[in-house]
Amino acid sequence: LCPDPDVNFFLYTKYNPENPQFVRIGSDPLVSNLKDTAYNSSNPTKIIIHGYNSNMNIAVLVEVRREYLRTKDYNIFTVDWSPLNQAPCYLGALVNIRHVGACCAQFVQRLRETGAKDIHVIGFSLGAHITNFMAVALRPYKLPRITGLDPALPGFVTPVNDDKLDRSDAIFVDVYHTNAFIQGVVERSGHVDFYLNGGVLQPGCWAENRFFACNHHRAPLYFAESINTEKGFWGWACPSFWQFVTGGCPPHEPQILMGDRVDPTASGMYLVITESVPPYAVGRYEGSNVEIYFKSNQDRLAILKNYKEEVSKFFDVDDLIDRVHGNESVQAEVNLELADDTFQLANDDLV
Repeated sequence: LCPDPDVNFFLYTKYNPENPQFVRIGSDPLVSNLKDTAYNSSNPTKIIIHGYNSNMNIAVLVEVRREYLRTKDYNIFTVDWSPLNQAPCYLGALVNIRHVGACCAQFVQRLRETGAKDIHVIGFSLGAHITNFMAVALRPYKLPRITGLDPALPGFVTPVNDDKLDRSDAIFVDVYHTNAFIQGVVERSGHVDFYLNGGVLQPGCWAENRFFACNHHRAPLYFAESINTEKGFWGWACPSFWQFVTGGCPPHEPQILMGDRVDPTASGMYLVITESVPPYAVGRYEGSNVEIYFKSNQDRLAILKNYKEEVSKFFDVDDLIDRVHGNESVQAEVNLELADDTFQLANDDLV
């Protein structure tokens, strides 16, 4: 039952950015001490949940908290359930997340009773799946937003959506993959899923002593940086992970912004590239202009049709057929390196 001494909630605001206030909330609203804290129901609320063999002071989630409080005043609640997730008992932690999710749901209910409306839950690794059990316990109410940071893989290969984070858990669910197949799930879990550097291995992690932790922990680090970065993390759509693996998703427009400021109407799978060291954001992908010149108006249709499969990787061929006239250049944003490798017209077809 909740409250549980092993599931604790702490509040940070701009008035106490480094000194958390313990928040007592239980099944009886009268036992709550929220009114005695710096909590302001008018401010946006973030609830941050850590993962396995960890606690609320894990460095990568501290970065998330600090980046938020750099911008404006938030209610930043951290959930500490560390007594219930210690190594080597991963199976025990898997059992306990249902209970932790129920306690977090009770916590959200107490917040709603104060008038809180803008509630955003952020879960890392095993904590990402706790958000699912929160959502199940809160029904029919639906959380406004859930962010999943590299949701854990072990124990979550299941077709049952109520047993793992999925898009039905909130009005908007955004998910970030950095260590798929190893510590994180590969399947799409949200309305929008971002696969950073392919979503499996992260640049720069080979040099780290804790290789697997480095890849997994990049998800909260990228998200933390996204809160205040001027460059931004930008991604382009890809129909499926397998199409990406087979080289079918070169960078292209349109691009969307990833992270805290993601468009809440976004949907689908997106690929994002980063630097290997912080700051990780590289900004919008800027392609290169490629010009194709045709010898004559007579040749252009035949050439475009003959090479339609190759050209369509980089250009809208039907649009070219409609627009291009003899000796007119066609410009499009493409990746030159990819073009050199996979798109070559016969020399005698070009000027």
